[in-house]
Parts: sequence; C-alpha cells; structure tokens
Amino acid sequence: MEKFIQNLDLSAKGIWFPITLCIIALIYILFMPKRLNWKEIYLTFGTIGYVALIIDMFFMLNYFDVFDLGREPKQEGIGDLISYGIIPSCYAVIFLNHLKQEKKWIYVTLFTLLSFLSEWMLVQVGYMKLKGWHTWWSIPVFIIVFAFWLPWHLRLIRRES
Repeated sequence: MEKFIQNLDLSAKGIWFPITLCIIALIYILFMPKRLNWKEIYLTFGTIGYVALIIDMFFMLNYFDVFDLGREPKQEGIGDLISYGIIPSCYAVIFLNHLKQEKKWIYVTLFTLLSFLSEWMLVQVGYMKLKGWHTWWSIPVFIIVFAFWLPWHLRLIRRES
C-alpha cells in the first residue's frame, strides 16, 4: 500500500493545481445545463482522455522527452493522469456542450485560451518542467482540436446513434 501511495506522486510540487482544476471541471460538468446526452458525454470523455494520454504521456513525455510532469520524470502519477486524461476530456465535453455553430470561433478562441492558460499554469506552479518545449507551441494544436476535430467527433457520434 505504501508503494501505491508513493506512486501517486502526491508530494509533487504544484500538484494542487491539476487536482483543483479537475475537481472544478468535473463539478461544472455535473451541474451544467446539458445539451449533450450522457452517451455523448461518456464517449467524448473516454475518447479524448485516451487520445490525450497516448499523445502527451507516451509520445511527448517518453519519445520526444520535451517536458516532465511531477516529481519523478519517468514515473506517471495521479497528476499526470489528471493533467492529460481528465482535464482535456472535461474541456472537450464542456466545449461541445456549449458549442453553437454561429459562435464557433468565439468558443474555439475561448477554449484555446483556457487550454493554453491551464498548460502555462502547470509550468508556473512547478508541476510541469519544460525541456525544449514552449507552451505557446500548443496553441495550433488546441485550435485544430477545438475547431475541427471535436466538432467532427460529435458529428460522428450523432451519425452512429
């Protein structure tokens, strides 16, 4: 049990930030007026969480080695899971829930800014340590995800229903 607790990396500097952000986002999802049904929320949460974990934890952390999270660089803790599995999923669900086609670019801009600020804050509180990566390099990725990939994802889910 002690090894399990140690592997959670709860003593990492700045871990309070991803945990707090996660709790706020999950509570918001629970109580927001829903335009998405629970199936759409479930599929979006799982898909985005999986894709974000694969890209961020395996490719960006392990293969490209452009940043580290937490106290132990080569050991994923609960903060890593929250930062790259839960928070992006929450943002995706909230984005799709509120997205209206006539205001698409306002939402894309807002959620790109929110995602950028969240990543930037991870660096500021000391939880994320950059090693050749610059936070602003994520902005084009966020724009592609919010402007194109997530709307396509929702259309796909709704078409298959």
